[in-house]
Amino acid sequence: MNIKTQCCGVALLVMLLVIYSKQRKLELASGRVFRVAYFVTMFCLGMDMLSVVLIVNQARIPVFLVLFVCKTYLVTLILVGYAALAYVGTDICRRKPQFRRQLCYYGMITAAFALLIYCLPISLYANADGSIVYSYGPSTWATYVGALFFVLANLFTLVAQKGRIYERQRRAVIIWMGMWIVAALIQFLNSQLLVVGFACALGVSVIFFQFENPELHLDRKSGLFNYMAYTRYMEQLYSGEGKFFVIAVLLENAFQWDIHLKRTEELVAEFADLFLELPGACVFKTMEDEILLVFTEQVCMEQAWEYLQQELPARMGQCQDIQCIPNFYCFRDARCVNSDKELLDLVRYVRGAKKDTLAGSFQLVENSVAERMFSERAMTQKIREALAEDRVEVYYQPIFSIKEQRFTSAEALVRILERDGSMVAPASFIHIAESNGMILEIGKRVFEKVCDFFVQESLADYGVRYIEVNLSVVQCADTGLARDYIRIMDNFGLSPGYINLEITESASTRAKRRMIENMQKLLDYGVSFSLDDFGTGHSNLNYIVDMPVQLVKFDREMIQAYFTNDKAKYVMDAAMHMIQGMELGIVAEGIETEEQYRVMEEIKINYIQGYYFSKPLPGQEFLNFLRQKGQSKQGMEGRPG
Repeated sequence: MNIKTQCCGVALLVMLLVIYSKQRKLELASGRVFRVAYFVTMFCLGMDMLSVVLIVNQARIPVFLVLFVCKTYLVTLILVGYAALAYVGTDICRRKPQFRRQLCYYGMITAAFALLIYCLPISLYANADGSIVYSYGPSTWATYVGALFFVLANLFTLVAQKGRIYERQRRAVIIWMGMWIVAALIQFLNSQLLVVGFACALGVSVIFFQFENPELHLDRKSGLFNYMAYTRYMEQLYSGEGKFFVIAVLLENAFQWDIHLKRTEELVAEFADLFLELPGACVFKTMEDEILLVFTEQVCMEQAWEYLQQELPARMGQCQDIQCIPNFYCFRDARCVNSDKELLDLVRYVRGAKKDTLAGSFQLVENSVAERMFSERAMTQKIREALAEDRVEVYYQPIFSIKEQRFTSAEALVRILERDGSMVAPASFIHIAESNGMILEIGKRVFEKVCDFFVQESLADYGVRYIEVNLSVVQCADTGLARDYIRIMDNFGLSPGYINLEITESASTRAKRRMIENMQKLLDYGVSFSLDDFGTGHSNLNYIVDMPVQLVKFDREMIQAYFTNDKAKYVMDAAMHMIQGMELGIVAEGIETEEQYRVMEEIKINYIQGYYFSKPLPGQEFLNFLRQKGQSKQGMEGRPG
């Protein structure tokens, strides 16, 4: 009897079922539709074989039963096509909900073809030994038309909705449809070769091994769900409306162990069983040192959070030679972000923000953290656009020499302008630019503008002896700082004596070795340095001794405290006395009143900077300010002390 190919198809599907049943599975919508497609295909093969048996034995079986079975088999072929389309549409509906309506229309077309097949006549043929068995007639022709329709519908959907379908899934469905077309052509040209049913089974197998095999979703080393599983599962959750909750397990110091991360893998394996025991948890390993526990029930999350805090110390005590200690972060509202990618961004943002957290800690993460992340992300984009559109500006705040009774320098301060001309406050973008590394480009851009401004406007003719330019911690640690700044000064033909670079105490503590290397190269070139914000950090005079600086700038807060706090006054007097003993100049920042100025003058502060004289000014306004003060064409008389 001509059912060998169908038997092979059934055997293949049974093998898939065995493999599928032995694996731990992630409950996904596409997986549910795939199971429907699987059983439709199995039913199709069963009806195919049964129709062959009945046709061969039609003389002994009621005609209506034979016809019903044969037509039912033909209908199942249409159902396989619709099942394939529904499978493709599962992920599309999640990203494009209106596609559900199209699937309903396709369902109505399926029903229409089924009704047509049952209503139209069909003819059956079988030779004496049953080796050749086939059907023909209008009902069969309707089946070919319907099958072709759904093949084309699938291919059209795969092309039209390409961006909403996983590439592996799209490729697998194309192979499935290709097999179906080839098998249908073979059977159309040679009706005795009954291969369509087998082609359906083969297509389902391709889908399984390419995309729906549960093993594809598992991390082999830990047994946890992998990153692929995470993206598919979280996309499903975010496309729905229900709440869900996340506990992030982050292994600290993972990448400080060895290059193969052996201990990290061991630790993850040791804790995998603990995580898998938690009721209601889907556990994903998204990176070597990053595990996410996802809950759709709040009570399960709360129980897990309490259980982990109780169980962790005991588990840690059982682990020998622990180098990688997990920190736990609970996100009680994972919908504070909008996608699986944003959730991972938030997890990593929290990790970076809390990098000084003690290992083995448990912390709750509020929604405000996500708001802050989005705010910083928006600011990052704003900075990127400002750099691209050259909206990074330099403002200059004059610095007054008490001894010479004139303005001898100025501090260059970076400003970012909005497209409408409004200004972005430095406090809102400097720390973000430092964290993402964009401060390097900003710093170079500012330095170029300062050099260009000094040369083009001949600032030395106004009595300006140098411009102070700030260096952030990130810039100080940049290996190319000295090379880039020397190149910029050479390009503009600016003498290095006109530049004073400001470093901070925080820079001197966090990037000391690299910073000293950069400073030495720039000093050898002829650039001078000052220590900015003295008094806000550790206020350790050893830094002044170690750093080759010519100026020390007392921070505004320290200056203000001098006038209100006797202890602060004593400390500042002592520090000032020692700094002056080193023959270094002192700049008092934040001077706002004449009274403050007179006090600074009395205690022999060298230079004054603050709103008492002027706020930071754009370049041309700074020049006008100097002209108003009678400073022009005075020439440079040498650098102050």
